[in-house]
Amino acid sequence: MQPSTPLWISVITTAVAMVVPVLAWFVFRRFARRSARELVAPSAIFVALWIGLAYTLSARGFFSAPRAGSVPPIALALVPLAIGYLGFLTVRPVRAVLEEIPLSWLTGLQLYRAVGAVFLVEWMMGALPGTFALPAGIGDVAIGLAAPIVAARLQRESRHARDWAILWNVLGVADLVTAVATGVLSTPGPLHILSLDSHSHALTMLPLVLVPTIAVPFSILLHLVGLHRLIGRVHSAPLGMRAAA
Repeated sequence: MQPSTPLWISVITTAVAMVVPVLAWFVFRRFARRSARELVAPSAIFVALWIGLAYTLSARGFFSAPRAGSVPPIALALVPLAIGYLGFLTVRPVRAVLEEIPLSWLTGLQLYRAVGAVFLVEWMMGALPGTFALPAGIGDVAIGLAAPIVAARLQRESRHARDWAILWNVLGVADLVTAVATGVLSTPGPLHILSLDSHSHALTMLPLVLVPTIAVPFSILLHLVGLHRLIGRVHSAPLGMRAAA
């Protein structure tokens, strides 16, 4: 019998997955109200639908019902990521608003990633396979704790701050890709080829399923926006300015 998830882990995981995107929207709204007020309502609807559908489908067991020979249902979590990223790339007002938000804010916000420590707790309890929990948990804690440090360097415009921020974002994406890959490969489903003796369903059920359906795509979106802005600034800045940064 699989150990039940402690109440404190359920509360923390649910709160982080659902509250952080809402807080990010309030930041977006603050800047949108100055230059693109028409985006306030659509962005609120987007966030509300994302969170609402993810929670509703999770509560109904949609993600915990593997379908043999088909794409895992959890892959649907890529839909809001794709919509958000395409919106940033193609909708000029969206991009303009996101480029107004200080990079230090977008970076420091990911302190919440340190909550990935719950994966390590679940692993120690025997509820998650180590093939997923160890790389995902350790990686998330490292990225989360480094977030305010990188953000502070960006805020102060310290020497090589952009270089460190680019590296942090790349490692952050790599951590999430690794977590998604090991999660899919170590949980029941058509691609289950790792940890065959664990048969853990925890990642496809509430509350942990809110991580791959909300927190992971949201984090990837933050990283992609950050990388676009950082690399764009490096390319557009004169050589002397880059050296002095």
